[in-house]
Amino acid sequence: MVRTQRLGVPKTLGLVIAVFLPLCSHLQGQDAPKIQLAEADQTAWDILPQMLNITYAGGPEVPSCGRSLQTSNGGIIHDTLISVAGFGIPTTCPESEKKFIKKVYGLKLRGSSSGWKELPDLPGSRRQAHAAIPVGNRLYLWGGFSYFDPYTYRDGYRLSKERGEWIWESMPDLPWATGGAGICAIDEKIYIFGGMDYNREKMYTNADRNGKIPRLGARLLVFDTRNPNAGWKNLTICPGTARWYPAVSAAGGKVYVLGGLSGGDNAAGQYCTVVDNWSYDPARSQWERLPDLPIASGNYPSGQITYDDRFILLVGGYQYASILNPDGSVRPSYGRPYKHYKKKGYYADVMVYDTKTRLFGRGDPLPLNNNMPSTVVEGNRFHMFGSETEEAIVEGKHYEHRPNLYLIGTIAPIDEQDWRDQIRFLK
Repeated sequence: MVRTQRLGVPKTLGLVIAVFLPLCSHLQGQDAPKIQLAEADQTAWDILPQMLNITYAGGPEVPSCGRSLQTSNGGIIHDTLISVAGFGIPTTCPESEKKFIKKVYGLKLRGSSSGWKELPDLPGSRRQAHAAIPVGNRLYLWGGFSYFDPYTYRDGYRLSKERGEWIWESMPDLPWATGGAGICAIDEKIYIFGGMDYNREKMYTNADRNGKIPRLGARLLVFDTRNPNAGWKNLTICPGTARWYPAVSAAGGKVYVLGGLSGGDNAAGQYCTVVDNWSYDPARSQWERLPDLPIASGNYPSGQITYDDRFILLVGGYQYASILNPDGSVRPSYGRPYKHYKKKGYYADVMVYDTKTRLFGRGDPLPLNNNMPSTVVEGNRFHMFGSETEEAIVEGKHYEHRPNLYLIGTIAPIDEQDWRDQIRFLK
């Protein structure tokens, strides 16, 4: 049995947003450590050691009102994998929900299961590219965008299960609207990084559409779930390139920001891949530059994408023709991302960043090309659902551009000495 709780923000939470602009920017390691970058025609298989073995199996398809699901988001709470909202061209939804949906589905991961179950709809506007992360047994969600006014969103919600019933509650708004932001959690605190604003003409990351929030796609926010009354606090802005759809995740008590893409509001006037990577230490309020991506790629999932509190998975993605650098200059992209379907778009790479050695490696590639796939790592498995491909066949089933595919990856680590030996061989 499910029900939706009333959605007014509880008086005990209020709508107070605590935004403290940093007085200065603390940065160490301005120059990125040097690593091997791919030449124009090299792939991850040519230059990177295999750090993780990953085997794949299909699971029950996400219902999604039809056979189409793109840039939904969610997480695992109460042993249930949650998929929230998204974009598609569903065939069985009401006309009012064409293209964007508010539908929420849950899949029990252990014990007897009869597939995905419909949960209470997401409150607020239909949307895609929202940021979602579990803390404890509650799923938190903010922002996103759609093709309808106001286009990007600030509102936030929390999904929980009480006495067997699924309940949505409103959370304090973000200080500004953003879509495609990265998100992660460290203990009870939630961090949201970057994202873009949108006005039906293009995506903006250097500032919001009105130019009032400079460096929109490089800003870092924190929300303490133990003290929601305090709202959001603005932390030190990242010195790197402003971006949306980066891989943002937590490991070892730090926030990591890897890859992404820029908005169209730069000197080149085009969307560009972002390759500069950063970590943020909350204890010292410091950003540190990491090695650039070995292959220019981006459009990654965010959130629970770290394995063993060490290895961050960069799943699927896409490469634009140019790279936007932190200083605003543009250069050609490098390396050739791997495609499962050679003549179709998007990529099948699963690159891996080892936060311990600060080295990049790879896992086994996806059995399809997929851009911005929703991904949740849980123990030795990762759960991937929906997003964007140019048709695929997985375990004999045909999937279209916005697949309602649910794919399970089982992760097995490779002995560190073995993959270090691979590095010597590759060199």
